[in-house]
Amino acid sequence: MLNKLKALCIVAAVFLAFILSGQTSASAASNQGIQIRNNVTININGETIQINDPILNKADFLLLPMRALYEAIGASVDWNKETLTASSYRDGKVVDLTIDSMTALVDGQEVAMDVAPLMYKDRTYMPLRFVSENFDGIVNWDPTTQTVDITLSGESPEIPQEDPYILHVNNKRIVMDDPIITKQSRAYIPADYLSDYLADSAGNWLPDKSFELQIAGMSLVFKDGSNNVLINNESVTIEEQPFIQKGKMYVPITFVVNTLGGNLRYISEKREMYIYVYRYMYTSDFLEKSFGATSYPQPVPSARLEGDRDLMVSDNPENLTHSLLPKSNATLAQYEVKSTSPTNKHRVFGWHLNKLGAEVKIGITIENTSSSESIKVSSSKGITQMSGNNWIGHDIGLSIADATLNGKLQKSDSTGIVIAPGETKVIETFELFPDYVIGFLHDIDIQAVNGGSADYMIRTVLTKSNSDLTKIKTDAVAIDEYAKHPRGAWPSATILAELPEYTVDTQEVGYNLSNGRTDHLLTTENSLSQINGALGNPGHFGMNYKVSIPLVNDTGKKKTIKLKLTGRGGLYSGALKINGKVYLVPSLRNSSEYVELEYKMKGSSEKLELELMHAGGVNLPVAIYVETK
Repeated sequence: MLNKLKALCIVAAVFLAFILSGQTSASAASNQGIQIRNNVTININGETIQINDPILNKADFLLLPMRALYEAIGASVDWNKETLTASSYRDGKVVDLTIDSMTALVDGQEVAMDVAPLMYKDRTYMPLRFVSENFDGIVNWDPTTQTVDITLSGESPEIPQEDPYILHVNNKRIVMDDPIITKQSRAYIPADYLSDYLADSAGNWLPDKSFELQIAGMSLVFKDGSNNVLINNESVTIEEQPFIQKGKMYVPITFVVNTLGGNLRYISEKREMYIYVYRYMYTSDFLEKSFGATSYPQPVPSARLEGDRDLMVSDNPENLTHSLLPKSNATLAQYEVKSTSPTNKHRVFGWHLNKLGAEVKIGITIENTSSSESIKVSSSKGITQMSGNNWIGHDIGLSIADATLNGKLQKSDSTGIVIAPGETKVIETFELFPDYVIGFLHDIDIQAVNGGSADYMIRTVLTKSNSDLTKIKTDAVAIDEYAKHPRGAWPSATILAELPEYTVDTQEVGYNLSNGRTDHLLTTENSLSQINGALGNPGHFGMNYKVSIPLVNDTGKKKTIKLKLTGRGGLYSGALKINGKVYLVPSLRNSSEYVELEYKMKGSSEKLELELMHAGGVNLPVAIYVETK
């Protein structure tokens, strides 16, 4: 059965474009000039493939169903229903075929075809020989035996490799040497994956053959087949039973994560498990979620950009596909800088999903475009997070916001490098796995070495073929108009808004941050970078948002001010800094869930300062309400 499935996979790929000569014995189909050929034998890398769907012949060329073909040869495919174009990718090559078009694109170059892809009974069919040969296959036709022999280069499909289990511990990706085992709907993993990959942790076998797992000062002792677990020497009865397999203690991972405080997700069909232990992942504590409706907020009356650190956003195309990135190398976003001060401060914020079917490399580069002045990276620091599941606001956006507001961006090795005139250097490099999302925020300070004009180009670039990132200097790829995520550069990475004065014991007031008027400052039109298009950033991705609230208390009594935050355009989460302390805002549903904070006034007139960073996902990020408790 396994060989059959493998064979079917290979067949689909081979059938893309094949020219076949000889007489046909099948009767003509309803489409003019099309015949069905089910008497053809197809061998791929020496293995005979059985095809269940009709094989078509048109003008002595064989055609196969699109999906079956691409899956058979191990190629990924993107289908654009607007243009009727299939973009397929295998072993670093890209082939674009369009229904009824006699011209294909192979790695971005036009190539003539002998027969066009077609629609047959509402299904898409592709020519076998053309596809096979353009993916470096060798095709032979024996008219006597009516046999097609195809030899495909690259990894042999005859030897199926079982995918390993992948474990993510606080965004650290681990290819496991052991399986994840499920018993009675409960998942178990070896305990040493926790002790080895969590800081301040250890694992030890005890004399009675039980296993002690020590994590951040907490002790958990598991015994083979026992429902009793010792937590800090106190016995607790659980439903699961730990067990020993191949010399390792398998522990019930949901129980462990719940005990430590965190979240867990296991995607069994992908063999991937995500573990988040909050005390390691976040610096700050979560605010408690409350439930209830909130009133409609007013627009923030005034807002302005503040500070000398500008913002470059690389978030379009968010979904990296072969149709949007047909070539091996591409520039995702770029920003040309003409120096106006001794030190130029930049923030680069990126967010991309790899749908290219293979691992790619993304980088931030700087090209010194000056003919005479060297430039120096005086400071370079940031945070990068990746995830292969759909909790991106939680495990990417929230951790970025938490680290930024807490001042915990990590220093980069690019700090201190000098870039000579005409030279390009890499600031940061990221490896991005298939179907993974990457989010990064990087602050870079640039100075002219000799006090002259510092002119340079900042880029985010991508390579599918492990090319030298410094050689990628093309203009940014075109904007994906069907997925309007932001791209551009704006004069500041901070917005400042001062709310109207609030007097204690007056009615509640609420203000909407990002209202499309007074604080919609990051528009398409005012982007500093327009090459191949820009899109505005109304969700304030990568921005610090500062809010000042004047408070007045003329009662002569001590008063407590209550603040509420809620989402205003979708599921909201983020980080909030107040009086120097950062809190995390859990995911909030629009206008029905909120978080609260209290502030005790000490005088008759005070100013409450807030700073927020949104974790992503919404275009109207948050509303703030002020009332007296």
